[in-house]
Amino acid sequence: MAALLLLPAVLLLTSLVDAFPASCRKVTTCGEHEISYPFWLNSSASDDNCGYPGLGLACEDDGTLILPVHSHRYRVEHIDYDMHIVAVSDTDLDVYGAGCPRLHANLTLDYASSWLQLTSSDSNITFLYNCRKNISWFLSSARELSGCSQGVYDTKRSYVLPDGATTGTEAFEYECEEVVVAPVLGVYKTEMVDPPGGGPPLTNWTFGGVVRAGFQLMYNTHSEQCDGCEKSRGWCGYERNESASSGLNIICFCDGGPTTDRCVYKVYNT
Repeated sequence: MAALLLLPAVLLLTSLVDAFPASCRKVTTCGEHEISYPFWLNSSASDDNCGYPGLGLACEDDGTLILPVHSHRYRVEHIDYDMHIVAVSDTDLDVYGAGCPRLHANLTLDYASSWLQLTSSDSNITFLYNCRKNISWFLSSARELSGCSQGVYDTKRSYVLPDGATTGTEAFEYECEEVVVAPVLGVYKTEMVDPPGGGPPLTNWTFGGVVRAGFQLMYNTHSEQCDGCEKSRGWCGYERNESASSGLNIICFCDGGPTTDRCVYKVYNT
């Protein structure tokens, strides 16, 4: 009789577990990385889109985990699920060696809506490429990069500003073709700008190494709807909706199935 009494409870538990999409509970791996909610693999063909829209990852054949941000590729070095921090590095410098540390994209984050934001551990250094003016005449902190010219007769020069003295449109006053502001970890930047005991002279390898060491991004929902869903013991996800302004509808996966808001649990008197 006891076994029969337990049967409905077992069936109820099974139905609750099955109500959640497999993508919510599943922990996948890519190389040495574990991937779980709120991250997800964007190569998945599943319709159960559980996780934050901005945290889709790509796993490459060699076990490299990639976080795309505005179509630019950042290598995932580590994910700290307790601290909600993902450590990344710009893939532009994966194979630069001691040559010109050539970056191609500025990281832009909309703090009002982005699921990602920089942390207090981050700082910036600025790269100025193909400049017609000798920036060293104007800024004492500017360091010229070697090997960035595009030919024997190319007289343009490239520079890095370790202290981030100038950024954006201001840098174009020096007639530079491109300016890239690179996030770096503040502790490595401090060691580079003011090395203990003086240290060796700054070189391409120094600047490239600091950028290659990466930086940190903190992830959170930036969404009252997802906050409410998670506080109600649900899993936040999304579905495609071309008529919506963002192209997405946020949904909340609950024991009883998906909802548009938060989970509601009925209490039964016994």
